[in-house]
Amino acid sequence: MFMKRYLPCHMPNAFLQRRHQYIAMVVGLSLVAMLIIVPLAFASGPEFLSEETAAERAKGAWKNGAINGALDILDQGIQDNPDSLTLHKLRGDVLATTRRSREAIEAYESVLSRKPTALDVRWAKWSVLVRSGQADESIAELQRIATLDGQNPLIHLRVAQELRKLDRLEKSLESYKQAVQLAPDLLNWRLGLARAYFDVLDYQHAHDELQYVLERMPPGSPLELPVKNLLSVLYGSGKDRGRRFSRIFTPDTTAEELKEWAYIRADAWSLFTQGRYAEAEPVLRRLLALNPRDPTATRQLGLTLMELGRCEEAIPFFRQLATSDATDEEYADAIFRAGQCLVELERWSEALAHFQALHEAAVTFEETNKNVQLPPDTRVLDKEKLAQWIEKVRPHVPEADRIPSKAPSDSIRISEEELLAMYAEMAAQVPPQRGLDERASLMGRDADFSWFRFVIPASNVMRDDFQTGEHEFIPIDAEASFPTTQREIYLVFRLLTASYDAVPLTAQCFLEASEITTEPRGLAQDHVIMSMNDQSGYFMVSPPETGWTSGLYRCGLFVGEQTSADTQVDEVRFRIIEASLSSVRTQKESKPTDHTL
Repeated sequence: MFMKRYLPCHMPNAFLQRRHQYIAMVVGLSLVAMLIIVPLAFASGPEFLSEETAAERAKGAWKNGAINGALDILDQGIQDNPDSLTLHKLRGDVLATTRRSREAIEAYESVLSRKPTALDVRWAKWSVLVRSGQADESIAELQRIATLDGQNPLIHLRVAQELRKLDRLEKSLESYKQAVQLAPDLLNWRLGLARAYFDVLDYQHAHDELQYVLERMPPGSPLELPVKNLLSVLYGSGKDRGRRFSRIFTPDTTAEELKEWAYIRADAWSLFTQGRYAEAEPVLRRLLALNPRDPTATRQLGLTLMELGRCEEAIPFFRQLATSDATDEEYADAIFRAGQCLVELERWSEALAHFQALHEAAVTFEETNKNVQLPPDTRVLDKEKLAQWIEKVRPHVPEADRIPSKAPSDSIRISEEELLAMYAEMAAQVPPQRGLDERASLMGRDADFSWFRFVIPASNVMRDDFQTGEHEFIPIDAEASFPTTQREIYLVFRLLTASYDAVPLTAQCFLEASEITTEPRGLAQDHVIMSMNDQSGYFMVSPPETGWTSGLYRCGLFVGEQTSADTQVDEVRFRIIEASLSSVRTQKESKPTDHTL
């Protein structure tokens, strides 16, 4: 039972009085202490932070997600150590992970203004420029790195590939040449150099590079197929004539010349259709001077010279249509007209070859489309007319075999079963064809399309989470060269577009050799699965059981879990060098750090 007691009103409250007196005395003493201690505190100032202490504390706060705390520590450390390039660089690294790209670049530039040769800072700055989409600035920074680290072939190769993406093909070619000069034994790199020559229409040097590879590659090399494919393109099998090939005008055509070409083209057509060939000739020649690749003007000038009785001059224009963007009909007509001119000039063997080629094409077309209903307006070669021309020319070429004007009526018919048996017998005699090797599938072809906006090798990686639930992985200590003591290498990437579904991606790395063997052995491999709407990720490449071997490494990037030339969508390279030769750097802990903003 609790009772409530009251003090009598006439009794003095001695306890309360002593308590107030005590409180007044304590407050007084506290004020005196503050008056004494505070001036001493202001006189001594904040704690001095050495460079090592500031860096250690800032890294600890950074890894724990305390970004503002890390920046405060660095600001104090920089104030105490204004000449510390390490703290300025670390401040840039922290800012780079907080979506403050401009401030990060400024921090890196403050270091580079005092030490322009700091390669680690330049790589860090380049990484931020690439991630922020500043293509021209990132290439300029990469070129500065190539100047400082000029003996590293990977940098020149990367410069060449990045310039190519921006269609700066002439400068890209120069970087390709520097890369190949530093790594002359890597034959697959020469495929990229040959393609670079081809794209600027330097066909002779492209041919020379491909012949160099053919003469030096070992028997059965996986390079054989891509080299022959590129040679076939070089020889004109297909429409690809190089990226600098203009099907309409030459690159140096001026606006005034374009206007003149547009004005006189109609005049040339009018004169030609009216049969006023003498007047049409100079106009057509002017058209071709303005646009040498105009197939219509080329054909009309050839026909004009033929009508004027100047077949000797007309033949080169008919043959020129073979290398222009002429239609199949125009090309066939040009061969026929050239054959007629050769008859006029009594060059019987050449004329026969022209007519025989057209006759064989006519027979093949007829057999191929025997049961096909062609459109009413389809124009086909007249086999009978061609046979007549062959009969006219053949007596002048006694050694020529006669080509009949008709297909024999008693042609042999083969049943489907017999045809299948013949095919099986022929297939058994043909050795199996080796597929295109993925290690040589990208070099040497116009493969600028990729799933990846960038792939950056780095020593570490950090994750930045957005409030929307998305995240971005950020490379830390980006580089192209790593020491043999490196634990893991991270290939940090960003896709061009977000994943439409759960998409598996694979990275497989090889040590590049001067002679690609037919039985490769992947040294490192990693798989990731991109969830829907993901754009950012990374591959973690661990060293082999025996450790890293010094050399150049190539990592093929594939869509799916199966690695082949069909599933390869990109590639990235890095270099391993002896730890004693590596630039001074601190070995970072390889475990990824989760960083939530």
